[in-house]
Amino acid sequence: MRIQYCSGLHLEFLENRRWLAVNPLIPSAEVLVVAGDCFYLGDDYDSYHFIRRVADEFEAVYILPGNHEYYGGYDVATALQATFEAIKENVFLVNNTSIEAQGVRLIFSTMWSLINKNIREIIRSLTDFRQIKYEGEPFTVNHFNALHENAFQFLKKEVAKEGKKLVVTHHLPSNECNIDQFKGSVLNPAFCVEKTWFVAASDVSAWIYGHSHRNVPDFEINGTRMLTNQLGYVGCREHLTFRRDEVVSV
Repeated sequence: MRIQYCSGLHLEFLENRRWLAVNPLIPSAEVLVVAGDCFYLGDDYDSYHFIRRVADEFEAVYILPGNHEYYGGYDVATALQATFEAIKENVFLVNNTSIEAQGVRLIFSTMWSLINKNIREIIRSLTDFRQIKYEGEPFTVNHFNALHENAFQFLKKEVAKEGKKLVVTHHLPSNECNIDQFKGSVLNPAFCVEKTWFVAASDVSAWIYGHSHRNVPDFEINGTRMLTNQLGYVGCREHLTFRRDEVVSV
């Protein structure tokens, strides 16, 4: 099975929409996976040229919410539930759910990360805690961590199942997914959850992630291919290593 993948498209920003209109994805597989930070949940999805285009160019498109999906007012407490929502006939929002396709189990979860509530630098600097609401209230570290625990329980159950598997998360599942200049940063727990041991103990064929706005070369953790293809903020020139035709075969 061939799967095209990307993340961090940030269609909420005009610069990103314009860039993708001029530099669209090059369809190279039947299935497209977007690993988070695509748009705001609750938007008029059909108003996005990108969504209309990929609906025409791929047999199926799976969009996993990241954290920015909740910046537009959509309540993040909904992320505790499994999501499989068709926003077009062949374009689906997916979270904490798995899909069987061509003999491969596709496992989707934002995953979130774990934050020590005593790390004030993260609480002060992370926009999540200013922009996101949880059941109508301000988003807290406890909420953040509860989302991770819920997601990780789902991942453990799905990864334990037999058969060929590909996992898609938004948050980084291992510190090894970070670029060197970010390693050791006090802010890392907001972006990366250290589950290298979990990946290494699994028989997952490939793991797609996003969130950091930095692309690193593909590598393996005990046989699991670790993959990312992030656009990032075009206005900040984070898009220079984005690949418009990136595909994994499983």
